[in-house]
Amino acid sequence: MVQSVASEHHAGMSEHILQPPTIKRLERSTHRYVAGVCGGLGRYFDLNPTVFRLGFVVLTVLGGAGVLVYIAAVLVMPKEGEDRSIAEDVLANRREHPARLIALGLIAVAVLSLLANARSWPGQGAAWFLVVIGGLALLFTSRRGIAAAIIAVLAAVAIVIVAAVVATFAWFNVSLGDGVGKHDYAPVTAVSTYKLGIGRLNLDLTHVPAGGHVTARVGLGEIHVFLPQNVSARINAHVKAGSVDALGQRDDGTHLHLVVGGGTGVTVDAKVGGGRIVVERTP
Repeated sequence: MVQSVASEHHAGMSEHILQPPTIKRLERSTHRYVAGVCGGLGRYFDLNPTVFRLGFVVLTVLGGAGVLVYIAAVLVMPKEGEDRSIAEDVLANRREHPARLIALGLIAVAVLSLLANARSWPGQGAAWFLVVIGGLALLFTSRRGIAAAIIAVLAAVAIVIVAAVVATFAWFNVSLGDGVGKHDYAPVTAVSTYKLGIGRLNLDLTHVPAGGHVTARVGLGEIHVFLPQNVSARINAHVKAGSVDALGQRDDGTHLHLVVGGGTGVTVDAKVGGGRIVVERTP
């Protein structure tokens, strides 16, 4: 009888035993757009992952730190369903794969250096950014052998360089179809237009009739305009990044717009993407 009561009492107590709380683990989500960092952060903090995606975008636009922080998160946050992060795995297997440890160290140094100069990134930190790309390529391919890792690093660097060139050309509106090199012109008609992709465009406006209108465009390089002494001129100069020196008035920086002179003599519309515009009178 005592045993029966004791057993019933034990059974009743077992019905009220609580399960231990589940501990949240910060890990990269398998439902991802890139590497699952934002999805993992959203799940950990019970927020929409879009909040973190917007945060990374804002940090990237305001100085490039967003990309660097994201790379660091990819390395230290384990993937969902895995016990160790990439960094932990590299450290645990450092003897078997020393090249991956070296790559991880390069990435860490480069990311820290870039973050320290994030407000000027990628200008002053372009070399460190290439180190990050090369380190990532080495980190994920070193198991296949040194030759494969070197090829992957070179390919990654080539891709970054090509992307940088394409982005530069797009930002400065460079068209190689407009030509490359040094070109000299001496227009004699009332209306004339000249374009150059990369190089120097020299315009001698000595013989342009009164009321003439000359338009010049250069993607990357220089426009040099020569005006006669006794002709009035109105200069309308635009430079996206660089400098303007027009009839004694100077300015430098980005998104420059300088209007100089006036009258009914000659109107010059000059526009350079990256470089400078110089306007001077002939002796």
